[in-house]
Amino acid sequence: MSSNGKSTARVLILAAAFAGFALPAVSQQGFPDGKWWKRPRLMAEINLSSEQSREIEKIFVHSRTRLIDLKADLEKKQLALQSSMEDRGADRRAVEKEIEQVENARAELQKARAVMVLDIKQVLKPDQWDHLLQMQQEMKERRMMAKEGRQNGYRQGPGGQNRPRAPRGE
Repeated sequence: MSSNGKSTARVLILAAAFAGFALPAVSQQGFPDGKWWKRPRLMAEINLSSEQSREIEKIFVHSRTRLIDLKADLEKKQLALQSSMEDRGADRRAVEKEIEQVENARAELQKARAVMVLDIKQVLKPDQWDHLLQMQQEMKERRMMAKEGRQNGYRQGPGGQNRPRAPRGE
């Protein structure tokens, strides 16, 4: 293989590897984790009614099967692409087609998630939506601060305070 062919292969491998890491990041749609619409504290904080909670649950249940199918389809296509990328004799055009199929499957999954979020947004009042997004941003910032603290030798203590991590093995 020529050096140009090797560099192209490296770029394709890196692209496939990046694609595998991108999905978890995409799953953050501006909402707290889990079935946030069923948590009494969160419901009270954004003034979510029981009727709104039931409507959001219906949207979630309706969307879930399709999301599961789309995610499975994406994972199958990623697996096929990975096998092709590892095959030294793989046809370049066939691999490029598989890359396109992976990206199309990823786009379809992202679109389905976005439509679900849009449907949920339509159930909420504008102030509820804004408050929910604000809460999500605050949660994201706390997670980043906690992560930075762990990387710098601190652990999260009670009340969200960073405390020095005890040395191991001493």
